[in-house]
Amino acid sequence: HFSSATGISLVAVLALGLPGALLAQSQDPGRVAGVILDQTATHPVESVTVTLKNTATDTIVERTVTDPRGRYSLENVPPGKYVVSYGFVGSESRETAPFTVTAQTKVLDLGHLEVGDSALQLDKLEVKARPRDFRNSIDRKIYSVGREIQSVTGSASDLLQNIPSVQVDIDGNVSLRGSGNVLILLNGRTSTLLGKSRAEVLQQLPADSIDKIEVITNPSAKYKPDGTAGIINITLKKKRPGGFANTFSANVGNEARANASLATNYRRGGLSFFGSYSVRQDDRPRRATDLRTIVDPLTGATTTLEKRTVEHSRPLTRIARAGLEYDLDPHNKLGASASSNHRSFNRTATDHNLVRSGSGTVSSDYDRTRYDPEFEGSAEFSLTYQHTFPTADHELNLEFKSSSTTEEEDNHYANIFRTPLSASTFDQTLIRPTDRSTEVIVEYVHPLTRGAKIEAGYTRTAEHLDTDFVVSVLSPASGLFTRDPAKSNRFAYDQTIHAFYVTYERTLGEFGFLAGVRPEQAGTKSVLVNTGEVIANDYFRTYPSLHLAYQPSARHEFQLNYSHRVRRPESDDLNPFPEYSDPFTLRAGNPRLKPEDIHSIEAGYQFKNDHTTFVSTVYHRDLYNGFTTITRATGNSVLFTTQENLATSRSTGVELAATADVGQSWSLNFSSNTYFNTLDAANLGFTGNKSAVSWSAKLSATWQLAKSTLVQFNTNYASARLTPQGSRLPVSVANLGLRQDFLQKKLAVVLTASDLFNSLKESSRLDTPVLHEEITRRRSARILYVGLIYYFGQPLKKSKDQKSKDDPLKFDNQL
Repeated sequence: HFSSATGISLVAVLALGLPGALLAQSQDPGRVAGVILDQTATHPVESVTVTLKNTATDTIVERTVTDPRGRYSLENVPPGKYVVSYGFVGSESRETAPFTVTAQTKVLDLGHLEVGDSALQLDKLEVKARPRDFRNSIDRKIYSVGREIQSVTGSASDLLQNIPSVQVDIDGNVSLRGSGNVLILLNGRTSTLLGKSRAEVLQQLPADSIDKIEVITNPSAKYKPDGTAGIINITLKKKRPGGFANTFSANVGNEARANASLATNYRRGGLSFFGSYSVRQDDRPRRATDLRTIVDPLTGATTTLEKRTVEHSRPLTRIARAGLEYDLDPHNKLGASASSNHRSFNRTATDHNLVRSGSGTVSSDYDRTRYDPEFEGSAEFSLTYQHTFPTADHELNLEFKSSSTTEEEDNHYANIFRTPLSASTFDQTLIRPTDRSTEVIVEYVHPLTRGAKIEAGYTRTAEHLDTDFVVSVLSPASGLFTRDPAKSNRFAYDQTIHAFYVTYERTLGEFGFLAGVRPEQAGTKSVLVNTGEVIANDYFRTYPSLHLAYQPSARHEFQLNYSHRVRRPESDDLNPFPEYSDPFTLRAGNPRLKPEDIHSIEAGYQFKNDHTTFVSTVYHRDLYNGFTTITRATGNSVLFTTQENLATSRSTGVELAATADVGQSWSLNFSSNTYFNTLDAANLGFTGNKSAVSWSAKLSATWQLAKSTLVQFNTNYASARLTPQGSRLPVSVANLGLRQDFLQKKLAVVLTASDLFNSLKESSRLDTPVLHEEITRRRSARILYVGLIYYFGQPLKKSKDQKSKDDPLKFDNQL
């Protein structure tokens, strides 16, 4: 068992013992930093090229560009005499006075430098470079999705299908390394867009709004510890060139699918604005079969149920985002942003139910129809303040965020009987959950001497959820629907979390480490309004993390890291009132469900050259009190499903990822994940441990057929996975895309085809002494899209005194 005490001890030993050993083996590198301002010395300037030159050898040691706050940092500088030159590409550079980096003066802050404005006239500048699709850092893997053809026509779910170790089922639910408990962030923050209905939002969020996706399997203590599998951070495009720039895209697909988006951004001086609006009309046919055999434990008599479902819905989703930032001066910045999501659709479904006794006699044959007009609306607003100190990378960030979500699910059911023949019955279920939350975030970053940095912060998160569940039944006598008090209920849930964190990062020559700790105090309260019962659960936990890296050369890097994370029950997991979706299926939460804890340790190796990147990772995870879905037969063919805490679960696996450029026109991306999983469910009445080997693999091939023509093929496969009561069967899918650029890449036409071979389906099995069940679900295959994307706008025309404020060659219309 990998206990919490063991994990903390390991962190303490490594954090205290290893840096001293490393210090004895290596020398601290130097660092040169500063800030570039415009000619008025009031506004920072982004995308200025900064070059460090050794004056003795007249060679370039390192080159970088300034960030949006005008900052730059040149790392790993050996002792010597240097100058720094700085300026825009295509403009005359300026140069600092010579300076010296010594063993005693290793960190130099050159302060504020003003950029020049003397332009060099170039007839033509063409830069040819294939961007890296994958980068590996000390605590995360970063995947650039700009070359993914489905980033134009598809959704965020479509992109996530191509990310190594990530799986997406037919309903948009995301899992990482086989676990569905993953925290998904938007621009490094939690968002109401990705709350309870995140699967729906990910299937509607336009992929062309995404810049990159980061996978963090062992996050540092800076991040919330939620998500035992780790974090997936979706970074949206938010570039702000000088002037006014726009992107418009529109796509149409088979079965009357369509989507469109408009993105705009404006920047002049210290004011930046960005906004986007997208609308998506989807089509979702679903077919499912559910075959059950229930054994009476007393008599041994068997009952079989065959349920076949045909379902259809057409979700219409509208997502809007807007924000602005204003530089009060070079050191202070204010920001505000807002986002909203509105989704509505009508769902229709028919369940054909056939119940037989062990002798084959039909005891029940009827259809249950469903009509459900449904909508969900969410809104989020945030205010930010940033103060940057004169020293590079020294800053204070404050943020306040408020969000709300309102849903309504209005189900109308009818039961039409054939055997035994009787009058039809009608019932209704109206579900209205509301969710409101606030979050206060304080973050402080302070660079220290000798290549070190400390980060600290505080977060207060408060959430209140109220769910009203009303069941009504049609009275044959009156012809009116009356409330059923036995099935109607109201459930309220409150949670407040106070969290502090501190991390310490340092580079020691070829070695680097990032250590942190995050203590949290959580208070939760569940209120069963119908019964008046209040169930409280307050707990304190400490979540440590440690990341180690060793880079003996530019081509090789080794990593070792550890983290402790948690999964907290959500309101649906805790609500004990059953939901009657049909007479044979009941679902309810468990108000006494405990948080689950995971201890994860992994070691990795990366090889990288000009054309190939290879990463291998070995990991081990110990999970305690894990949430698991348990289904039990309650008699009369009725199944009751709820959540329970599993004793322990262990996984040990190997993850491989490789990208390679083949010649001038081909690039390949391959990844695989193989793990051995052991489940101990003795506390739930199951004898003996269950073990299985599961694996998944993905392959993406991109062919640059011509300068303006790109072809891409993606395929992925996941083998069977273990569950406490059975297994999930294998899943495979393949996609194809073609992109053709016109008008010097101002216009692009894209064709995509999803699930080429009609192979995508979701199947699961339950196998216990009293219940055997097989469920298979499918969606529509071969989803086709044709789309276009058009870039338009006007960059800021520069006068002589404006040229330093924005870089014309960094103009990018993509938001």
